Amino acid sequence: MGRLVVEARGTAATGAAQGIAAVGTSDPMPLVVSVTDADGVPVSNLVATDFTIDAKIVAPFGSQAEIAMAGGGQHGDYLLEVVPVTFQGTQYTWALGRYIFFLAVTRGADQGQTVCAVFVQ
Repeated sequence: MGRLVVEARGTAATGAAQGIAAVGTSDPMPLVVSVTDADGVPVSNLVATDFTIDAKIVAPFGSQAEIAMAGGGQHGDYLLEVVPVTFQGTQYTWALGRYIFFLAVTRGADQGQTVCAVFVQ
């Protein structure tokens, strides 16, 4: 088993931006993720199922989140779109406050993880 080095940064909308996570919407929250192996070589061609996200801390009255899309990766750089979960037919929305995500990446027997914080307003 090898180690993957994972880094992630995310953002939410401020003001009247449309199409990006904001309070009361279920719009995607973009996370830019870098994945390299233990030698610093970019890890390419990962797919959405290689990423797992868990909202360890959510804003008050916020919900868990899931990965809606994963793209890129030609140079170890990925764009993930994270959205609030849908549960029993209810689409949850973003709440005002901080979300702290635990992001894990698996490629065969190789694994890596990181923590990423985003403030939704």
